[in-house]
Amino acid sequence: MGNLAGKLFGLLLCLQCLTELHGVLIRFTNMTCESKDLSMGTVEYCEVNTLGRTKNSIRLRYTLLKPLFKDIWFHFQLMTKGTESLDGALNWQPFLYAMDVDMCRFWKNRYNYLARKVFELIEGFSNLNHSCPYSKEKFIAIDDITNTHVSSKLHGMPMAKGFYSLFTKWSTANVTRVQTNFYFEVLSV
Repeated sequence: MGNLAGKLFGLLLCLQCLTELHGVLIRFTNMTCESKDLSMGTVEYCEVNTLGRTKNSIRLRYTLLKPLFKDIWFHFQLMTKGTESLDGALNWQPFLYAMDVDMCRFWKNRYNYLARKVFELIEGFSNLNHSCPYSKEKFIAIDDITNTHVSSKLHGMPMAKGFYSLFTKWSTANVTRVQTNFYFEVLSV
């Protein structure tokens, strides 16, 4: 009976390890926002806010100077921190995913699994939530999304502890209009 109890305890311990392995806790470390075409829009704000020792949030807003009717593309690339160069700058290297998404098509039928997962991270915190055109919006925003909320959505993602970035570009008519990079650290897996 003692041997059975030991095996059961070992099995429960392994199950707990597997469960903890799939829980991810991130912390936002920085965010950069750049309008590449000032005739289309400008950055109103782009910031990481500290809410506590292990909790922070991000918020950004691009003011639209012209409506976005069609041919809207979103490019994203998940990166990981590589080595430092001789001048001390970080070299970011691709990590798993890079993708171009036709946003007008995506909002109609959510055809792309990875893009769906990325947009589920900001669901309820952004006005990026309907199909084209974006003709009545005065801005595009992500407001006060916390690292704990994003962490809860990353359950099961294959990410080790370390530093990462999500590099994004928005384009229309084959011209990059906005570039936003989200930097974060995976604290525990």
